[in-house]
Amino acid sequence: MESSSDLSSKNMAVLCTLAERPDGGLRVVLDDVRRALDSDTWAHERLFTYKDYAPGNLDDVATLSEAELAEFGFNILVRLLASNGHGAQ
Repeated sequence: MESSSDLSSKNMAVLCTLAERPDGGLRVVLDDVRRALDSDTWAHERLFTYKDYAPGNLDDVATLSEAELAEFGFNILVRLLASNGHGAQ
């Protein structure tokens, strides 16, 4: 597999994180981040979207439907393409 460091990447990315909710559930957060023009540092630009899960709902990822998993991937790819000037706009 080729290392991503060997390729020139775009200036916008989607950061995926997990946040613990006070009720014990988890929040999956997708944020836009942008690379600084003069360095390889990234800075938060805006919240893209998030989804909350009740306690225990993500203990076994196999409990998520194929459609829900596909939706995550779709949202990330569409966001990356649109924010980097590719795809239908």
